[in-house]
Amino acid sequence: MTCYAYYPNSIKDKEKPEEFSRHSIDVVEYMFKDLASLTNAVINTISVRLGVSRDLVHDAVLLAGLLHDLGKVDKQYQEKPNHGFSNHEVLSTTAIRNIAFKLIKKDSTEGLFLDLLTLPILLHHYVQADPYKHIHYIISIKKERIDVYKDCIDQLNEVINYGLIHVQSDLGKKIMHELKNKLSKFEIEIFLDKELKNFLLSNVFYPHKPAIMAIAGLLNEADGTIAKMNRNIR
Repeated sequence: MTCYAYYPNSIKDKEKPEEFSRHSIDVVEYMFKDLASLTNAVINTISVRLGVSRDLVHDAVLLAGLLHDLGKVDKQYQEKPNHGFSNHEVLSTTAIRNIAFKLIKKDSTEGLFLDLLTLPILLHHYVQADPYKHIHYIISIKKERIDVYKDCIDQLNEVINYGLIHVQSDLGKKIMHELKNKLSKFEIEIFLDKELKNFLLSNVFYPHKPAIMAIAGLLNEADGTIAKMNRNIR
């Protein structure tokens, strides 16, 4: 067995399976190497406009790319990967917010960092047109955690170790270490906090929403491009 980021829905599909760690790391590599000039421009602009340190914005972009598919390591997906990974972005977002929320300083720019990191993950398939879907999904299944599939442990550790090498802020390192600690229990709690719920359900314009969408755009471009490259049967 292995840990999948993608698995063909049928033997008729002209695509090959894609491993979780390869996809996650390749997405970040594409963002910071192939799209380096654009990614750096986005990071620099957000840092200046929002008054958030460049290291924090860098890590928000990097970790959004690295952890956008975290929800896919859940046992329910990996045991039947050919059924698809519907709503995995909700699990990814809420699991990462649960970790980061406890580590940030609430009355600081780290609060903006939390949104810059997690909301692009929630929106990376551009499903924001139906925000009620996310909350309904969490409430309806009464799911409280990601049950990490045993065959995903090594690959998730590979992803975490990559993150520890490349993050630039102390907060980024703390998030990676906390995620690694949770793997020892094979569980990662999910958390629908008030700020996330308000963002999804409110019609109020959030000043940092353009920054969130800029990061989501980078992530979506990298995610789609890498998926096509890795799943293509040559």
